[in-house]
Amino acid sequence: MNEAFLTRCQSSATPSLLLETGPARLVRLFPLDGPQHLTEIGSDPLLVGRDAVCGLVLADDSVSRRHAIIEFHDSRHSLTDLGSTNGTLVNDELLSMRRMLEDGDRVQFGDHVFKYLAAGKVEAQYHEVVFRLMATDGLTGAFNKRYFLDALAREIRHVGTESPGVSLLMMDLDHFKGVNDTYGHLAGDAILVEFVRRAKSLLRDGDILARYGGEEFAIILTQTTREEAYPVAERIRERIAADPVVTGQHSIPISVSIGLAHHPRSSPIDPVDLVHRADVLLYQAKQSGRNRVCL
Repeated sequence: MNEAFLTRCQSSATPSLLLETGPARLVRLFPLDGPQHLTEIGSDPLLVGRDAVCGLVLADDSVSRRHAIIEFHDSRHSLTDLGSTNGTLVNDELLSMRRMLEDGDRVQFGDHVFKYLAAGKVEAQYHEVVFRLMATDGLTGAFNKRYFLDALAREIRHVGTESPGVSLLMMDLDHFKGVNDTYGHLAGDAILVEFVRRAKSLLRDGDILARYGGEEFAIILTQTTREEAYPVAERIRERIAADPVVTGQHSIPISVSIGLAHHPRSSPIDPVDLVHRADVLLYQAKQSGRNRVCL
């Protein structure tokens, strides 16, 4: 990297507009155990990479030594990939040229996912971001396991004599370990994100999609009979298998196995027991050939 570029990265000019509105910020969404949960971005260029010279150091092999740069001009921040090995993504789209950042954009460098908060809007979004950090999976945007178990317990309590009950889908992506081993973890991450996008498109507003762990997901279908839940599970299975996930130079076919359990009565049941019932059915779906729904 030439000296002129390093000089540009270390510039100290501070436009008055930025001083008036305060700095923008990158909030780490994934992984949560990484350093620098909150990174301020002012008028100085911010170099991102695993090299110690970078302003945001991500010590991870999925990140290039000098991966990308965020710059300030025309009262806004822009993001440019610096020819990184794994690329830079904004809202799950691979960056091919300099892009102006918008408030709320999801930015990904290798395996590291951040949310961009524009200057002057940090306080307004603070509580939303804190909630999302506590309740959602940073990579996929689905709810996390803790939120899911709390929501399932709440829905079970609300099952009364007039309610058709609550249905639970436990889902596992088929042959996912082989995808990671063959195509790498970034391809695996892309598949997880795409799975959530496709599944969400088939759900109602009140339904809850969560990442239970690894490549296992769960969906709570509220106020739903078993007979109503089964077609939903089949539509999800069909939608996942219908098209491969295109990532980089690869087109990767995917499928999902689903176990469907239903709680129809107002009698008490432990949420963990309902999860166990759905997990047993998920195991049956796996054992009987995958890419199917068992109930």
